[in-house]
Amino acid sequence: MMNKAIKILKISTFIFLSIIIIIIYAGALTGCGPDTSNGSGDSGSEQKLTIYNTRLLVGSDTTYPPFEYLEDGKTIGFDIDIASEIARRLERELEIVPITWDSTYDIPEDIRIDMIISAVSGNEDKEELADFSDPYYIMEYMLVTISEAELILREDLKNKKIGMLTNKPEDFSAQYLKDFNIETYNDVMQMIEGLKNKDIEGMLISVPLGKNIIEENNGLFNIIEIVKSEREYNIVFLGGSPLKDEVNIILEEMRQDGIYQEIYDKWFAIIR
Repeated sequence: MMNKAIKILKISTFIFLSIIIIIIYAGALTGCGPDTSNGSGDSGSEQKLTIYNTRLLVGSDTTYPPFEYLEDGKTIGFDIDIASEIARRLERELEIVPITWDSTYDIPEDIRIDMIISAVSGNEDKEELADFSDPYYIMEYMLVTISEAELILREDLKNKKIGMLTNKPEDFSAQYLKDFNIETYNDVMQMIEGLKNKDIEGMLISVPLGKNIIEENNGLFNIIEIVKSEREYNIVFLGGSPLKDEVNIILEEMRQDGIYQEIYDKWFAIIR
């Protein structure tokens, strides 16, 4: 009887150990197996940067050329190229999510996005609603005259009438504008006509808006200078997003390695 009991105990122990080994082995296979979550899991610090492990979801109001707009059904623009390079360096596929930007900085909860790039100026008063990247673009303006006027220096325009679109003077410091007599216009074509008719001696027009006007009227205008304004554009993130720090690092890398300048020249370099 004793020998029989010992034999039964050995068999039971063997079976128990075999089951334990099978469970451990199955667990190891599960841990080493392919990711079947389609990138939507939230394990691992890298995955938490974005909603999906394989995609970067970027919201953009695609109605503001040359920053973001639709051409032949495709979303293109300066902002889109910046976002595409960010996605590439994050090893993500870029996906543009159409949004309507209303300047409230209140990101709709029913829209799944990782960040917004849409020619948005960061607002310190809205930091409880969203986080903002370092500036990725500072709005530039051209000080322009009619070529025949023979005004070639900024000093030549001191105390002269200079046209600007309504609300655009707020993009500049009072110190910069103090030497000019600013005349505001509601429409860019009216401002250009005012310059041609000598109602004003020059105009301050943003580079994105004025680039095509200068190139399409070759020789008609003289660019006195290009000056950076005080309007900065920032990328918008959900509050507390770790993606903000990663994007700031990438933006600096892009400036250092020249890719940012290449994208800038593609959209804003003026052919004269």
